Amino acid sequence: MKMLTVSLGKILLLLFLGLFSVTIQFIAVPEVSAQRGLKISVHTEDGTELDLYNDSYALVIGNGDYPAKNGWKLLPGAVNDAKEVAEVLNRHGFDVTLKIDLTKAEFNKAFTDFIYKSGKDKDNRLLFYYAGHGYTTKSAIGEDLGYLVMLDTPNPENAGEFDLYSIDMVKFVADSKKIHARHVLFMFDSRFSGTILNLRNQVTPLHITERTKNPVRQFITSGRADEPVSDRRAFKEGFLGLLEGRVAEPMPDGYLTGVELADYLYRTVPQFSVGQHPQHGKIHDPQLNTGDFVFVLPQNRHQERNAVELETLATLRITSVPDGATVYIDGVAVGTTPLQNYQMDTGIRLEKPVNVGLELSGYKSRVQKVILQGGQQFAWDAQLDQIVEQSAPLKPEPDPPQPEIREDVQIESDIIPNEEVQSLSPNVSQTILGADTAPMVLIPAGDFQMGSDYNTIGNAATRPMHTVYIDAFYIDKYEVTVGQYNQFVRAANYHPLPSWIYKYAPTDAHPVVGVSWHDAKAYAKWAGKRLPTEAEWEKAARGGLIQKNHSWGDAAVDGTQCNFADKSLRTIWNTEREPDDNWADENLDDGYAYTAPVGSYPPNGYGLYDMVGNVWEWCFDAYDKNFYANSPYENPIAEILIKDGANNIVAVNKLRVIRGNSWYDGVSSVWIASRLGQSPEGEITNTGFRCVKSVTP
Repeated sequence: MKMLTVSLGKILLLLFLGLFSVTIQFIAVPEVSAQRGLKISVHTEDGTELDLYNDSYALVIGNGDYPAKNGWKLLPGAVNDAKEVAEVLNRHGFDVTLKIDLTKAEFNKAFTDFIYKSGKDKDNRLLFYYAGHGYTTKSAIGEDLGYLVMLDTPNPENAGEFDLYSIDMVKFVADSKKIHARHVLFMFDSRFSGTILNLRNQVTPLHITERTKNPVRQFITSGRADEPVSDRRAFKEGFLGLLEGRVAEPMPDGYLTGVELADYLYRTVPQFSVGQHPQHGKIHDPQLNTGDFVFVLPQNRHQERNAVELETLATLRITSVPDGATVYIDGVAVGTTPLQNYQMDTGIRLEKPVNVGLELSGYKSRVQKVILQGGQQFAWDAQLDQIVEQSAPLKPEPDPPQPEIREDVQIESDIIPNEEVQSLSPNVSQTILGADTAPMVLIPAGDFQMGSDYNTIGNAATRPMHTVYIDAFYIDKYEVTVGQYNQFVRAANYHPLPSWIYKYAPTDAHPVVGVSWHDAKAYAKWAGKRLPTEAEWEKAARGGLIQKNHSWGDAAVDGTQCNFADKSLRTIWNTEREPDDNWADENLDDGYAYTAPVGSYPPNGYGLYDMVGNVWEWCFDAYDKNFYANSPYENPIAEILIKDGANNIVAVNKLRVIRGNSWYDGVSSVWIASRLGQSPEGEITNTGFRCVKSVTP
């Protein structure tokens, strides 16, 4: 599911509409800050794509404020856990309804609304999470009967009243059969048991297969009836630890299934909560117990491989006999044969299914389905067959047999006559020249991990690390220079740069500084471009690397990779400020005290220069230190409004994002995820910019 490429005008419209929709949400849904679900597709081990879900919904309930008169212990941790689970599920694409401290009547209404409204579409997935008291009784024939305890549930010594005001598992099983959604997962952080669920301990996780798509009703409990649930909440921590990437994925395939989750919790929870053994079960119905609930892990931690630097870029080498065939990737012309070292971003999953096509006048076109692998090369040496002219029209015949392809290349799936190739998109070059004659580099569409986690350098404003999809765009290879900016000043009759900037950027080849956000935006408009969104900037800056501290990897700053506060700047500062206020490094030398001419240091994986150091760079977005916690998945742009902890609008955020560090910043401040807010009116000695341009298919 992709958004249209966003132009500057559309960005402004999107921001306006975003403000409107947020206001409506606060009025209509005061209990939850919900995010609409995303369409979910998964891949089997052989690369087959399975469309699983259109939308994802969760009902999260936390009961903790139990009245003393009913004899149940207070559980404030249950409420806090429910809130945390709701927040994480929201970030993972679920439309979340959070309910706190419910009576039985309130529970019945919330649950009924949930299963009949959210569960009416078979292509949805539903997750129910309960934290609170549970209880088990015996039936007349000795079966275990499990119950959830609501705030108005009395002590079980009064059996009749207890049954009347508690929620029994028979209801869950019966109601789950009424749900049309394909996959439903029930999670209970409470102690109870129930033979009706066939709860058990160990299970065997399996890889994603065609059977995964089958309907399923799954149940996971945090413990058996005779096991008190620990206040340490190991069950919740284990669940969220997997989703948030704090622990290693059990089966390294990028997916977390319900069975895999149950097995992990059974094995790990007892390590932190002695005597507590989570159990798992599926409903006793052969039509509802063969599938498996699936989470797509956006971190895709299976690709970390002991922290080795990973490339998301796949390289294509395509030749043909004869030469000169147009090469199409998913219907977009990308060059002609021989095509050498063409790169595509495979995203954080390090794989991308594409259709590679060849077309040459007078020859039969060829199309091959390929799964590109990040960091690897795909090579195709194709022999094109000439079209033989027929003396009279012939009836359509079946496609000819598939040609032989080397074993290390995916099998060609189809051969398409030239005349059947329709509506092919125009060529998309890897590099272009902007209207200001500045070279620009194509950043391929795809997803990446934005921000930092606890294994990389970061702070609260750069967390959590989250997955973001970005449409393809062009970005300036270099920061805008003094010479380019002065060209704009003359051509547009714009106000000139202040004279003091030449102390910090003395030549036309140095990056321009002393320009406000408004100045940068005006230049971009004049050049037929725009300022990058913060997400675009970070994807470009990372250069295809995953979870790294710098654009070059994790190697420490040593003076050869970028421009920062080095020994030459320290010498200057020794005459201008107190020693305790001099953070420039006395041991490292990057060659320049202030800015360096653009391109003075090695490029990153995308061929971009100075994405870290030299000058901070203006981005389009408003600055919101908490934006990452609620960032949309596709082409995110920070909202103008900022809100308090209760999601009330409290102010208009006038700060704009700057990214990339500068000559003014010390070694400890130089890291790829670093982000700051700056007044858009600010004309700063260490802030410049570069521009981007959308790709129009």
